[in-house]
Amino acid sequence: MSRPDFSTRGRAPEARTGDLVFLGVSVLALVLAIASAAGAWSDLRRAGADLQKARNEAEAVSLQVRTHEARKGPDAVLSAQALLTAEVPPPRVLADLETLLPPDVRLLALTLDYGERLDLGVQVSARRAAAYDLFVQRLQESPLFTDVRPGEEVRDGGVRAQIQAAYRTPRP
Repeated sequence: MSRPDFSTRGRAPEARTGDLVFLGVSVLALVLAIASAAGAWSDLRRAGADLQKARNEAEAVSLQVRTHEARKGPDAVLSAQALLTAEVPPPRVLADLETLLPPDVRLLALTLDYGERLDLGVQVSARRAAAYDLFVQRLQESPLFTDVRPGEEVRDGGVRAQIQAAYRTPRP
């Protein structure tokens, strides 16, 4: 009969081959997971750096565009003038002004300044002050004209006056 072992030292468990294989596969899986996580972390940092580089480039391009738009060169001004002249030729502006003239008011001079917008300088003569006032009122209420500013006036029974205004260009 064998005697029971009552020693304080325990016995080492027996290692089975299946347990050793499972431990080896687990360690290998852990190493592969760590390597994959390290690669993903590296890809994330590289993507973050690429994103920041793209943002910086986009900001630089945006700044260049704003700078370019702020200082229009002669070509841009000329093309705006040509386009505005084609959209609103002088005979059209003159015809639109004539529709607003009361019978006692006549147009003495008209200057057209084609720029970013079409600015007008109008000189008129009226037999009666009331007719001139009616013309100014019609001009201010017209949907075709904006920024109407009456200027110098000479009232001596009739009226001779200068008016500044802008023509509203058609919007596409």
